Amino acid sequence: MRNSKVIGDDDQALWSSYRGGNATAYNALIRKYSNLLFRYGIRFVPDRDFVKDCIQDVFFELWNRREAINPTGSVKSYLLKALRLRIFREKAKWTTSETLDDDYCFEIEFNVESKLIESQTTEEMRLRMADALNKLPKRQKEILYLRFYEGLDHERISQVMGLNKQSSYNLLHEAIMQLKHIWVGQLVTPALFILIM
Repeated sequence: MRNSKVIGDDDQALWSSYRGGNATAYNALIRKYSNLLFRYGIRFVPDRDFVKDCIQDVFFELWNRREAINPTGSVKSYLLKALRLRIFREKAKWTTSETLDDDYCFEIEFNVESKLIESQTTEEMRLRMADALNKLPKRQKEILYLRFYEGLDHERISQVMGLNKQSSYNLLHEAIMQLKHIWVGQLVTPALFILIM
């Protein structure tokens, strides 16, 4: 018989145990994903307390609805999507004139050296890349963040952003092409283009 404590941090095992009412697995999910969710949520709303409240609401609802929640192929993308929806739902309560699909803030400071242009070593190149990234529209910044910073594939990105898979490909392609255009004919880095192909 399996021990009631969850051994290791395998996402599928944790998720299955949590859905079965295992509080240890539930707490392990909170510990594992709280910081990641905070880093993602703060990109939408720069109010740290608001984002923390939304994360707490997501986990609270997960526990209360654990018996009704289905298995998932990716715990990470499930939680990112849940937080994104929670932020939009709560933000919409502030004002009814906001449109949730296109009128949201997605602030980002890309960690350029470690995530997108690790091979570039000069400060000038780093600053140029950061400037180019921050000129992109918010949805393009978000998809680049999910793809290259969080390492999600197109299927998971589609789930998180509420897009179909082809739209995910198109949006990422547009973001890369826009970066290339901003970069004024110079390739940002060959590795970046290889990663999306």
